[in-house]
Amino acid sequence: MPRVVFFTRRASTSDAEALSEFARAVFPLGGRPGAAQADLDAYFEEKLTPDRFREAIADTNVVLFIAEFEQKIAGYGELWHDSPHPQLTEPHPSEVRKLYVGPNFHGSGVAHALMLEMLAYAAHPVWLGVFSENPRAIRFYERFGFKIIGTQQFLVGNDPQEDFLMRRDEQKGTA
Repeated sequence: MPRVVFFTRRASTSDAEALSEFARAVFPLGGRPGAAQADLDAYFEEKLTPDRFREAIADTNVVLFIAEFEQKIAGYGELWHDSPHPQLTEPHPSEVRKLYVGPNFHGSGVAHALMLEMLAYAAHPVWLGVFSENPRAIRFYERFGFKIIGTQQFLVGNDPQEDFLMRRDEQKGTA
């Protein structure tokens, strides 16, 4: 896909409804194909409601970015500061908790721009979880210097899915 003209910005609480709607549309694309709708619905109601987005946006420990194209969300990224993980020994790592791009914008530079925004705000190391059967996402993160260091379980409703735990240490330059 050719590059498109979009811009990134920090989310505001007025974005919560649109973020929830966008997240519910794109979340299933990054996980297990054929996931049960009941499990997806349970996850949506627990993690992707407008109220959850308002809470994240208001949280000073979270930085949430939106990429927009023609005044619509093309993608979003959510960075959490001071987000420890049992497989990391450092006391205050950052976590890329969410990075989702609409399918029409894959390959357009939207994900790249969102990742650069998040890394500019991140403490190191930075970690993330990615569905172990999503090779496109794994390759994307590897281009930014993330390396697989373990696995973790990620629950979608009652469906346990295996995520790779990936870590990135401070680096000079960007992907």
